[in-house]
Amino acid sequence: MQTLAQTQKMDQLDQEVHELREEVTTLRVGVEKLTNLVSSVQWKPQPLCMQPPQQQCQPLCIQQPRHQAQKAPQYDPIPMKYAELLPTLLRQNLVQTRPPPLIPKKLSARWRPDLFCAFHQGAQSHDEKHCFSLKIEV
Repeated sequence: MQTLAQTQKMDQLDQEVHELREEVTTLRVGVEKLTNLVSSVQWKPQPLCMQPPQQQCQPLCIQQPRHQAQKAPQYDPIPMKYAELLPTLLRQNLVQTRPPPLIPKKLSARWRPDLFCAFHQGAQSHDEKHCFSLKIEV
């Protein structure tokens, strides 16, 4: 014979299972949309040097004086979050995860122990949104 507390707990667990099944269904639909999007994208390689072929690219030290601050690299915008795109890219073998980087002995002020990067196999300090290696791969 079940007590009232056990019955309530069972009802609560049934409700959680129902919510989780709905969430799984929603995620599957999202993954299917991403899969279709990734398979429809035509990848075009970008040239490494954006100057006309008759001109030679100069080394970075000649192109930019040392006293000028370097600009952050610019990445092409994508229509979704990198965290959403990564599972599809992995499943289609378009990218491979990287081993996590070594944790420095002295942590910088930018160290974020609350963020984890799936591309770096769960490494701390950044997430897919801030993963430069993933953005370069994409």
